[in-house]
Amino acid sequence: MSHKTSLALTAAALTTAALGYLLTPGSASAQYRDLCDSTRVCEYTGPNAPVLDADVCLDGAGQVRLKGPSPCSTGEVAFHTRYGEVLDPVQQLVVAYIPLESACSIAGLCVPGEYSEGSTTAQGICCIGEVCWPGFDCGGTLVWCEDGVCNEDGTVTCFEGTAFPY
Repeated sequence: MSHKTSLALTAAALTTAALGYLLTPGSASAQYRDLCDSTRVCEYTGPNAPVLDADVCLDGAGQVRLKGPSPCSTGEVAFHTRYGEVLDPVQQLVVAYIPLESACSIAGLCVPGEYSEGSTTAQGICCIGEVCWPGFDCGGTLVWCEDGVCNEDGTVTCFEGTAFPY
């Protein structure tokens, strides 16, 4: 291995280690409250949400960014988020997620069907018994429907066997 190649590999390893420090569970602090349990800035998503497991800073406008080793800026509050992803690596902006169980993993909530591009949508649904509505504000069970349609009566039909797992 040449000296140039060795230096390039060392630089790449240091960059990876620095990014890893910001994003690994070892760098995330247990001292901060969970962002999604404590605020309303997180987005509902499917059961396979990406794991971020990092400390973040939340500002008054609802923007979330990676905290890193420094304290949050004045006017920001530190939190921890388990699920999320970095949307803007330069500004370190983060979207945090609340993963929901798949509706099709619960007996009776999905019907056999095929994915039909353009006619179905992925969305969170609220189910009471085996009847589900779009949205998250209800007294039932919140679940994620990867392949569903809204019916004329306002309910949602969720189909099994989506071609695109989340």
